[in-house]
Amino acid sequence: MKPDAIKAELRRLFTEAQKLESDLVRHQVEWATWDATKRRDGEGPPDWLIDKDDELVKPFEHLATSLYLTTVCFLDAAQLHAYLRQFYQTFGSKFDAGKAASEYDVDIYWSGEPFNTFLATLRQILAPLDVLGDADRYLKLSGVQYLEVILGNTASIIHKIGATPASEADVYKAVRHVLENIFPSAITPQSKFFKKAQEYRPDILIPELSSAVEYKYARDEAKLKAVIGQISDDVKGYTGDHDYNLFYAVFYVTNDFWGQAKFKQV
Repeated sequence: MKPDAIKAELRRLFTEAQKLESDLVRHQVEWATWDATKRRDGEGPPDWLIDKDDELVKPFEHLATSLYLTTVCFLDAAQLHAYLRQFYQTFGSKFDAGKAASEYDVDIYWSGEPFNTFLATLRQILAPLDVLGDADRYLKLSGVQYLEVILGNTASIIHKIGATPASEADVYKAVRHVLENIFPSAITPQSKFFKKAQEYRPDILIPELSSAVEYKYARDEAKLKAVIGQISDDVKGYTGDHDYNLFYAVFYVTNDFWGQAKFKQV
């Protein structure tokens, strides 16, 4: 694998980790607060704290391990052996993902906000190597966060405009108007998701965020099962265009057939 390709993967992994960072460090602060105030009373940790471990800590540990291994791969491929030795001195030759996910500090000079020390240290190490890009990447990260808020509020958007969707097209057209006002590149996007048998067309493309969105509509439980099954075909189809590397499937259902717990499990 060439250094440029490894560098691109490092950027992707770092962006994904940054998306989790603020929620993760707040969660660690909540654990520390509970540990300091409740443990002495003999109370067990609340379920919501434990659930957050599955939602935030485990995914971050996986990303942190991938970041560690990919950085080693990049430094070795670039023949930066002295820098690789320094990297090992900083993080160890055997990576501790639990430590990477649990250690944080507070920016007392500027924002006053807590931050993950593993990401901060890794950012400092990678800074001279032009791996993470410029400020545009952080603007892009903020844009992704806005996008996720909008997608998560699909039902609210449709309700406020007084629409009663009867198909996937009705759903994504209502939301696309909102996205086009915020992300101009979504108005006339282009893609290269071509396959021998057909061309795959995501419902919404946002080139400036390298993001594609596919909506799924279900009016009953049988249809919901069917559209979930379609995701595997979408995964195979949305390949071949390196301009897009972030994909969302948004499900719009006319009733809460399963509840969130079963839906997430499926």
